[in-house]
Amino acid sequence: MNDSSNITFQADGSPYSTQFDDIYFDTESGCLQSEQVFINGNNIEQKIQSSSKLLTVAETGFGTGLNFLLTLKRYQAIRSLQKTAKLHFITTEKFPLTKAQLTQSLACLPHLKSLAQELVEQYPETVIENTEMYFCSGDVKLTILVGDAATSFANLRLAKNQKINAWYLDGFSPQKNPDMWQDALFEQMARLSAADASVATFTVAGIVRRGLTSNGFRVQRQSYGGKKKEILTGKFQQHLNIINGYQLRPLNHKPQHVTIIGGGIASACAALSLVQQDIKVTILCKDKTIAQGASSNHVGALYPLIHQSKDDISLFYQKALVTARKTYQSVLDNGFNFAHQWCGLLELSFNEKLLKREQGIKANNIWPKSLIRAVDQTQASNLASITLDHSGLFIENAGWVAPQELVNAIIQAANATGLLKIKTNVNVQSIKQIDEKKWSLQTNKGPLKASVLVLATGADSISLSPLNQLPMYPVKGQVSAVQSNSNIKALSTVICHKGYLTPAHQDLHCIGATFDKTFSDLETSSQSDKYNLDMLTDSMGNNFGWQLSDIKQSKARVRCMTPDHLPIVGPVAIVDDHPELYSHLAKDKNWHYKTPAPYYQNLYTLTGLGARGLCSAPLMAQILTADICGLPYPVDEKMLFNLSSNRFVVRDIIKRKYVIEN
Repeated sequence: MNDSSNITFQADGSPYSTQFDDIYFDTESGCLQSEQVFINGNNIEQKIQSSSKLLTVAETGFGTGLNFLLTLKRYQAIRSLQKTAKLHFITTEKFPLTKAQLTQSLACLPHLKSLAQELVEQYPETVIENTEMYFCSGDVKLTILVGDAATSFANLRLAKNQKINAWYLDGFSPQKNPDMWQDALFEQMARLSAADASVATFTVAGIVRRGLTSNGFRVQRQSYGGKKKEILTGKFQQHLNIINGYQLRPLNHKPQHVTIIGGGIASACAALSLVQQDIKVTILCKDKTIAQGASSNHVGALYPLIHQSKDDISLFYQKALVTARKTYQSVLDNGFNFAHQWCGLLELSFNEKLLKREQGIKANNIWPKSLIRAVDQTQASNLASITLDHSGLFIENAGWVAPQELVNAIIQAANATGLLKIKTNVNVQSIKQIDEKKWSLQTNKGPLKASVLVLATGADSISLSPLNQLPMYPVKGQVSAVQSNSNIKALSTVICHKGYLTPAHQDLHCIGATFDKTFSDLETSSQSDKYNLDMLTDSMGNNFGWQLSDIKQSKARVRCMTPDHLPIVGPVAIVDDHPELYSHLAKDKNWHYKTPAPYYQNLYTLTGLGARGLCSAPLMAQILTADICGLPYPVDEKMLFNLSSNRFVVRDIIKRKYVIEN
């Protein structure tokens, strides 16, 4: 987000970017230039007149909103004379102005005063996340995507009839702002463009011409009477096959009601995300109360899985941690409390392997220190407020929460909307598709029906058809709660060793957890308690004087794990249809298919959260909501596929694990 240090105002009142050493617009001819380049260069007037249902315009660099206001002005003029299509103006901005800065910037454009006032009235005090505004009685929608242009457009998902018809490539020039003008941007333009898409820009730099041309645009220079002398315009000629068919997810429209099966952190986060889109939600929970499964532990650690390299797992959990903290803080800010501490987490380097990892992360320097940083033994001890014998890695934004309290708080926040219903003691034994749009649920209380169904069923997913076709497996984990004492009471951060150790909550420290793949029941055992103590002692020594008798509580629950350590979210794949449909992948893994992946209609899942569900659930819920409502995804296409339910079968086809009958 921009701040006052990055923008100043010149004598004529116009805004100037000190960061990019350039003006936002020329007060003498800025409006005329924008109209001639972007509106005339894209034939916007003709597009407004001829579009039947929707005209979509995309822009790089919202800045002061000048291009939007000029487009809106032209739209209103035509609208007063004839019936027009709706207009969706999508724009990106990495450094949004504050409301005060925007107001001052537009004050020097008196001929746009009334439209500028409409914009300012809806504009947030500070723009920190994607924002939508509406004009012309809802016929014009403005979407501001916060972040760099390439990433913002990579996360944008549009139906065929919503594709972009005109591109305004604005923003500071490649010389001033080279980070924006990259191939990744032009690739996304090709992916999102309608067949008739046009493009216009002030810059004729070679990197822009080459980028557009190599991604399917036929461009030309045009003489221009303004200070820049030449501008660039173009038309889209072809769609590049960027996304493989098996990566495509079905496009949907927002439903009125969603049924969620489950009662833990996954279903709670899903419910909250869905009601925030004004969707009615019903949760079916098999227990007497919610949060009785893996979400019922006394305390749980909230932290990501970060490797030395920027692999898929690390990138996912980096984003997941940010989303989790933001989501949980929002719940707190709205008055729904739960026990927690955002106290960070120390990963101790207590053996040679972990020490090499610490040194590798420090040497590679690819992760921001605000995410993870190396600390020496003294720094580690200071962070923990107890004496430690090892150096390690500190994850500043990690911490601990009381999971059961957290789930209840999230449910309360969702319930406050008046859109949530919870039905307990409802055990769903099986589900069956009864037509293209509805599902039948067999339960202990009789049959139920659902138009849109989400399976947030945790370890029960492993046996519930059709999720039982996915390679998930159960792991029993026992957590032990140990009485605090003078040796450990001062602990002020979570410590991760072979397991984890939390600061005291209600005078108890939680240590855990066991990892048992061959269990027969959920009974706790003294052997598992001993295992947890031994893990702690092996990595940290017996510095705390704990004995088995100091363990006051134990709880065993089952995690739902996946082979690649990433969760599963989105539509449920029809696994059996994949091998024949995508058989050529066994011969050529790069073979491109246009045929979309087969999925069950209106059946979704959010499962396989493993040991880090507290971290991953909020981001997964946002992805789920994007799937169900047809909204832009919060992650890119690669990450989306890595979380999909069909990734396993596609990988198995590539590895030739299927024999296809010809």
